[in-house]
Amino acid sequence: MTLAALRSQIELEQPLPSFRGFTVTTTDANAVTVLTVSSLMEEANRITFVVEFGDMYINFGGTATSDGTSMLVPAGTGYTEENIKITGIISVMRAGTTNSRIRGSIWGR
Repeated sequence: MTLAALRSQIELEQPLPSFRGFTVTTTDANAVTVLTVSSLMEEANRITFVVEFGDMYINFGGTATSDGTSMLVPAGTGYTEENIKITGIISVMRAGTTNSRIRGSIWGR
């Protein structure tokens, strides 16, 4: 297993050079990969998104599930986090019978 590189203070204070917006709508009850961070940038350090139409399970770094390991975000709300490190996939799954949509952005290096 490779250990993650530690960031220096000056490196952490630099603006984040990479940006990617995303929009995904579910079509059934299966998990959907929104994007794979490692194919776009080294790591995502800031994320923001809103969920529309129906509640949604969201997982950073794995497949979204309803077993308590994914974050439940109610429809009409969102989530913003800074100083986070996401390197794998971002996955979503609708929580009920209504298809959901997620719109958001990630920033990283």
